[in-house]
Amino acid sequence: MMVQVLHAVIEGFVLKLFIRFILLFVVFLNIAEAAEPKKGLQPQLALSPSRVEIDADEGRATKSVTVLNLGNESMRVQVSVQNWDFDQNNNYRALPPNEQSLDQWLIINPVQLEIPAKGQQTVRMAVRPRAKPEDGEHRAMVFFRQINAEEKEGVNVLFNIGVPVYAYFGDVQRTATLHGMSFDPEKQSLTFDITNTGNAYVRPEGYYMLVNSESEVPDQTLLARLNAKTGEVSGSKPFAMGKIASKPVFAGERRQLAATIAPKEDVSKPYKLVVKAKVAEQLFGKVYTIKNDK
Repeated sequence: MMVQVLHAVIEGFVLKLFIRFILLFVVFLNIAEAAEPKKGLQPQLALSPSRVEIDADEGRATKSVTVLNLGNESMRVQVSVQNWDFDQNNNYRALPPNEQSLDQWLIINPVQLEIPAKGQQTVRMAVRPRAKPEDGEHRAMVFFRQINAEEKEGVNVLFNIGVPVYAYFGDVQRTATLHGMSFDPEKQSLTFDITNTGNAYVRPEGYYMLVNSESEVPDQTLLARLNAKTGEVSGSKPFAMGKIASKPVFAGERRQLAATIAPKEDVSKPYKLVVKAKVAEQLFGKVYTIKNDK
């Protein structure tokens, strides 16, 4: 009898765990689907600018961020700051503070916001070093977290958006080595292999364009047509083009950065990808011929 009772208790406990797992799974699916605009869960909190850079040595040690409430109800927002970097997978990683981290030097006002529906509020940031700054870049991540949750389709949603803040002191050096650049046509992704040899972040910045591979225009001529600074194209118009966007590489690190290209046009036919990008003021250009012989 005791064994039967024990079995019943165990089975009941397992059943409860299974039901809880299913409920959590359903909630996860609801959240994932709700992230799509058609589900009405697009972010109600927006920030401008999306990145803050402060040249503290030139007396411009104060900046501001505008926080916008895109929703139809008032919103309470809390501001916090954190030291950070990227982990080995190029994902955000929180770090403990140290005497040279910018999170220890930022003065933020206000840190509690009450923003009316469709309204906005300004948050000011000032840099006040507590120690003698080392030359180069000092960074922090400033988070804007919604406190009052919005309920959408039975799920409480809180938006939390971070703005990277960089402050520069002394002799700032942006130097890097580009070990290689490659393109994966299946993933539609460029990869940059970069070592940062300076004391401030670097990233590939430039543009790309896609042209018909049947064109008899030489590769060097194609590269010359694309302006790496503005993205403007001289001569005949390419069938697709865009800006290269990737994460930064911090001082002393070597990273492989992915930059996805997202042409809306059909790329099932043969084409040429023309890439022109700067890495730490060094200009690089390359043309990839994609045959698509499937």
